[in-house]
Amino acid sequence: MRENLERRQVRLSDLHTQQAFQTTWSILQEERVLKQIYSGVEYRNRLLDMINQTDRNHHYQTYWLPVCRLFQSNRQNAVTVDSLLRQVFAQQQTKPVIIVNVSREEARDLYWNDIIQALVIKRLLDGINLQAELNYQGNRSLNTLIIIDEAHRFAPRDKPEQEELKQVGETLVKASKETRKYGIGWMFISQTLSSLHREIIGQLRIFFFGFGLALGSEFMSLKEIVGGEANALKLYQSFRDPHSAFDIASRQYAFMTIGPVSPLSFAGTPLFLTVYNTPEEFLRANQFLRGGN
Repeated sequence: MRENLERRQVRLSDLHTQQAFQTTWSILQEERVLKQIYSGVEYRNRLLDMINQTDRNHHYQTYWLPVCRLFQSNRQNAVTVDSLLRQVFAQQQTKPVIIVNVSREEARDLYWNDIIQALVIKRLLDGINLQAELNYQGNRSLNTLIIIDEAHRFAPRDKPEQEELKQVGETLVKASKETRKYGIGWMFISQTLSSLHREIIGQLRIFFFGFGLALGSEFMSLKEIVGGEANALKLYQSFRDPHSAFDIASRQYAFMTIGPVSPLSFAGTPLFLTVYNTPEEFLRANQFLRGGN
């Protein structure tokens, strides 16, 4: 079908149109195309009958559009990876903060699953790597921090079955090793520790451990990173669940941190701290917000 559409000069970005669908529908009914699908006359006739009996508009709205909108360049709020990266890495004093949400909730009216999500993320990571190399050749540092939330989904310890998901994990592992010289920093956020790729954990220099890793395989992974500091591990296990408090104001979010962020990092001793409950409290304490503003 792709070859037939290319011969009729139908562009990928125009596949969502009724005209492109009608062209595809007519191609599908051509004898030579039917022969490519089924060699037997009986099966070809059965397929042709099914095509003629199908509600064409329903097929267009339900099956065709959700897929083809993925390639619609003029779709509302659509942005290509290339234009997004140009916006991020343009030579400017203040860098923008850009959030890329690839969840199903943000992909309404689109055909969306884990494989397509992985393809988009892989395309984004490859584009970042290319921009980093180009800027490095021009003796420019990107000075960019990339934050990966739910990192265990994209760089799991066990290899996923889908090739697309596997490629995303391999790209993240490679990037965590090789892009530091480009001025790219990586932050991986995960609710679990034992399911995150070992090589990524090995590349991280700073760790923040919140409540929830005090049991089973999670605690064993934590113990491996901390290095068997018995007192530190005991103190970590004493962390209370922040959500055990009924009101938000009395909640306490405690963390154990390891790495250069701690003044005790030279001795490899973890540092313990309690953070603010809300962003406003943090901003006010650091005099970014004053009074009731």
